[in-house]
Amino acid sequence: MKVYYNSRDEYYKKPFGAVEVGTTVTFKIRVSDHIKALKCYIAMWRQDERLPDLEMERDEELPNGDVIYKAIFKTPKDPAVIWYHFVLESFDEKYFYSISDNRSGGEGVLVDNSPRSYQLTVYEKDSTPAWFKEGIAYQIFPDRFNRGSDYEERKNSVIAKSEGKDSGKVFVDDWNKTPRYDRTGSGEVNNYDFFGGTLKGIEEKLEYLKSLNVTLIYLNPIFEARSNHRYDTGDYKKIDTLLGDEKSFESLIKSAKKLGIGIVLDGVFSHQGADSIYFNKYNNYDSVGAYNSKESKYYDWYSFEKWPDKYECWWGVTDLPNVKEMNKTYLDYICKSHDSVIKHWMKKGIAGFRLDVADELPDEFIVEIRHAMDNVDRDNILIGEVWEDATTKVSYDKNRKYFINSSLKSVMNYPFLETSVSFMKGFISSCELEEFFYKQMENYPKEYYYSNLNLLDSHDRVRILTLLADSRDVSEIDDDAKYNHGIDRDKYLLAVSRLKALTVLQYTVPGIPMIYYGDEVGVYGYNDPYNRKTYPWGMEDKGLYAHYEVLGKMRAKSEILRKGDFKPLYAGTHTFVFERSYKGKKVIIAVNRGIFYNEGEHIEIEVKGDKAVSLIGDETIDIKDGRLIIDMLPLGYKVLEIK
Repeated sequence: MKVYYNSRDEYYKKPFGAVEVGTTVTFKIRVSDHIKALKCYIAMWRQDERLPDLEMERDEELPNGDVIYKAIFKTPKDPAVIWYHFVLESFDEKYFYSISDNRSGGEGVLVDNSPRSYQLTVYEKDSTPAWFKEGIAYQIFPDRFNRGSDYEERKNSVIAKSEGKDSGKVFVDDWNKTPRYDRTGSGEVNNYDFFGGTLKGIEEKLEYLKSLNVTLIYLNPIFEARSNHRYDTGDYKKIDTLLGDEKSFESLIKSAKKLGIGIVLDGVFSHQGADSIYFNKYNNYDSVGAYNSKESKYYDWYSFEKWPDKYECWWGVTDLPNVKEMNKTYLDYICKSHDSVIKHWMKKGIAGFRLDVADELPDEFIVEIRHAMDNVDRDNILIGEVWEDATTKVSYDKNRKYFINSSLKSVMNYPFLETSVSFMKGFISSCELEEFFYKQMENYPKEYYYSNLNLLDSHDRVRILTLLADSRDVSEIDDDAKYNHGIDRDKYLLAVSRLKALTVLQYTVPGIPMIYYGDEVGVYGYNDPYNRKTYPWGMEDKGLYAHYEVLGKMRAKSEILRKGDFKPLYAGTHTFVFERSYKGKKVIIAVNRGIFYNEGEHIEIEVKGDKAVSLIGDETIDIKDGRLIIDMLPLGYKVLEIK
C-alpha cells in the first residue's frame, strides 16, 4: 500500500502550521491501492481527551489510479494543542499514517502499530509589538556590566546601611577579577562578591549599545536583594541601593527611550529571598515577616511544613522560600491592586517583563500579569523563561498554555541555542537543523515564531565562546579548572570563527537575536559564576565587535530579514542554505560549519534575478540561466540579496 501526506504542503493540509480558534482546516491524503472497500479517518486527541474520529471522504481519483481522501475540520473555540494521525481500514487490516521517527511533521510513514501523531496548534489571536519583533536584544547582568560615575557613592551608601548587620556582601576592587562563590559545607553560597555595576553605568554606555543597533535591554533583577544575582528579591518596589535608586532608574529609562531602546525587567515571582521584607529571616528589615510571626500579613504567602524553619523553597535552597502565587493578597500585591508591583514599574516607563522560571508559575498567574501590564500600556512585551518547546511544554503534569491563550508574548528560545550550537560543533546534521526550523515554524503561531528571543547563551549557561572552543562535558570539569579556565589562541580563533558564522544564522532567521553582554567582545567562561564575568572595558576583541556591528546594521537596514518569510533551500554535508522573502524581494543566506580545508561546498540554487549582492562585504555574484552558484569555504557565510 502506498500512502502519502505532508503536513507542510498546503495541498494536503491547508492552512499551513498553527491556526486560530474557529478556523476551517482541510486535510487530504493520497492512497494508491488495489483495495476497493477502504475506510479512512483521522484519529484526534487534545491532551488526554480523545476527540471524535474525523471521517474522510473520497474526493477525487487521479489519472494514475491514486485516490484523494478529504476531510474538513473546524477547530474548537477554545485554544488547545491537538494531536492527529490517519487510520486506514479494509476488511481485517488496519494501517496508520504516522510521523516518521526522525521528523516532527512533513512527510510521514505507513505503520501497522504505535503511530506517532502530528501536532496542530490551535491558538487565540494575539499580537506582539513590531518594535520588539524587528529589534535586537541585549542582556545585562547589572553588577558586571559597568561601574558608573556614581559607584563610590553607591558602595559607601550600602556599607553605611549594612553597618552592624550581616549583609553577605564582599566588594571586589579589581574589576577584571574572575568571580567565585564562597560556599558553606552544604553547598549553599555564604558570601557574594559584588563588582559594583550600576544603573548609571548602563546609562553611560547606551551609545555603545546603540552602535550595535540594540533596541531592547533585558536586565537581570535590579530589586533590593542579598545576592549579586538578585533572584532572591528583598523588596519588589525598591531598586537595590548598590545599583541606584528610582531617580537613576528613571534617568536610564528616559535616556534609553531617546535612543529607541526599551528596558525589560526580570520578574522573579515564584520565590523570594529569605532576607526580605516579606520573610525577614535574618531580621534585617523592620517589617514583621512570615518567618517572624504567624500573624504576619505575609504568612499566607508561604507553605510551612513546620513554622518557622521548615518551609517549601525553590529547588531546596533555603534562602529562596517559594510563594503561593494564587494567594489573593499576593496576587493583589504583584499585579491586581492599583499600586501593584507590575503597575508600579510599568508606569515608570519600562517596556515589559521577563518572567523567571515561567514553568513554575501557574498559567492563571501569568494571565493576570499580562492583564495588569496591558492595563497600563498594551505596547509591552512579556517574555517567559521557557527552556523547551513552548507549545508542548508540560510542567507539574500540566500542559502549559504560553502561546495559545494570550499570556506570554515571547519566550527565550533555548531550543534554538541547543540546536544551532550542536550544528556548528558537528553534533547534528544540516538536515536536523532544517527539521528544527520546520518544527518551530509549523507548530508555533506565526506571531510568536517571529517573537522568539534567539539566544546563544545567558547567565544560566556556559558562555558561547567556551561552548564553541571546548568539547568537554561541563559536569566533568571541577571548580578550580573552571575558575582558572583559559582558551589557547588556536582554540579561541576557532571559537570566534564559529561564532561569526553562528551569529549570521542568529541574525537572519525569524526571531529576535539576543546578545549576552560581553559575547560581542570575546568574554568566555563556564557556568555560573564564571559566565558572569565583568565586561572587559579597554580589553575588547575589536574584530569580533566589528562583526556584531556589521550584523546589527545589516538587520536594521533589511526589512526582508526582519519581516520576511522563511524557507529552507539546501541542507548539505556542512552547509545550510535558506531564503527570506518579503514583498517579492529575496535574501539567500548560507552558513558552512566545516572547519577543515576540504569541507567547503559548491552549491547551485535556482533563483530568478540578475545578480546576488552581499549584505556583508562587497561581493556580487552574477546569476546565470536562473542559477546562483555559491562556493562556500569552511566556516564561511554569505547573506545575498537577489537583484
